[in-house]
Amino acid sequence: MSLGFLQLCADLRFHRAVMEAFERETGLRPDEYWIEARSGGAPSWADNTATSRKAHRFGATVMGWSAHGAECRGFPGESDDAIRLRLDKAARRRAEEFPNVSHLVLFALPAGVEVTRLRK
Repeated sequence: MSLGFLQLCADLRFHRAVMEAFERETGLRPDEYWIEARSGGAPSWADNTATSRKAHRFGATVMGWSAHGAECRGFPGESDDAIRLRLDKAARRRAEEFPNVSHLVLFALPAGVEVTRLRK
C-alpha cells in the first residue's frame, strides 16, 4: 500500500481543496496519508517536523508541501509571489531532507490548486 504526507495551511478557505488535489495527484485515499496543518502551511516550519519524519519512517512514498495565496494570515501582507517563493524554498529543503520519495508542491488560490512535481 502506498502512503503519503501532506503539510498545508489550516486556512478554512483552502485546506480541503488542497487535500483533494493531493488525493487526485497521488491516487491516495484520505486514510492513506498523514496531514499537518498550521497558519502559513509548509513555509511556516523552519525545519522538518516530528510528523513528517514519522510519516517518512512509516513508509510515506510521496510528500506534499503546500501554501496558498489570496492573503495568508500566516504571512500577513505578503504577495502571492512572495509566498510562492517561500513555498518553493521550503519544498526544496524538504526534498533534500527526504531524498528517496516523490515531492509535490501545491499552491492554492481561489480559482484552484496548482500542483507541481519536484524533479530530482
